[in-house]
Amino acid sequence: MARLILGLLFLLLAAPANAQTFNAQEQAEIRAIVREYLVNNPDVLRESLEALQARTENERWQRMKSDPRDFSIGRSDAPIVIVEFFDYRCGYCRAALEWVTDVIRTRRDVRVVLKEFPILSPESMEAAQAIIAAMPQGRYWQFHQALMGFRGELTSARIDALAREAGIDVARMRRAMTDPEITRLLEDNRALAIDAASNPATPIFVINGEVIPGFDRERLDARLRAATREITEGRRR
Repeated sequence: MARLILGLLFLLLAAPANAQTFNAQEQAEIRAIVREYLVNNPDVLRESLEALQARTENERWQRMKSDPRDFSIGRSDAPIVIVEFFDYRCGYCRAALEWVTDVIRTRRDVRVVLKEFPILSPESMEAAQAIIAAMPQGRYWQFHQALMGFRGELTSARIDALAREAGIDVARMRRAMTDPEITRLLEDNRALAIDAASNPATPIFVINGEVIPGFDRERLDARLRAATREITEGRRR
């Protein structure tokens, strides 16, 4: 019955796209049937909305963790995925680097996905553009650590110097920074971050779909332990 009612509701909502589908009397009758059923069975609407929300969140998570344009460390089939949205001018992101590095070093069941989200300054944007442009050179992680570990002003000269120290061909990097695909990636990252977090400040961590805003080491460790338990219990079933 619930599926029938929801089907009628869908047809009614779709009717404006095809005015000949139902006449005014038929639309009124369908509306009355749907209204009466939902008034008497409000859980149906709630369950449908919850299912829709779950599906939307899952689709967003799949986009977050599986974008081939992103840099990631760890097995491609790792059962636990940590996504971090970060800004190179963010002090909390810099503080989180040690935790991220420890996870990469000690956990073989985790893949870490890094998503540039430059929101704090023009220097943040330039640094993000630089590291994405340098990604094909295969020294992303070294450059990332250098940028994140630097405590001064990220001027253009400093970005170039850090890139050079990380083994990057700076001239090649600078030429690649004009690629419009870099802007498109940053725009996509921004849209995902805003969609995922009510207050999209950096850093934003997402562990197997659960959003953890800010750098709260205890909460991150707790979520990582919970994700490990979920994987273990799933294998036992």
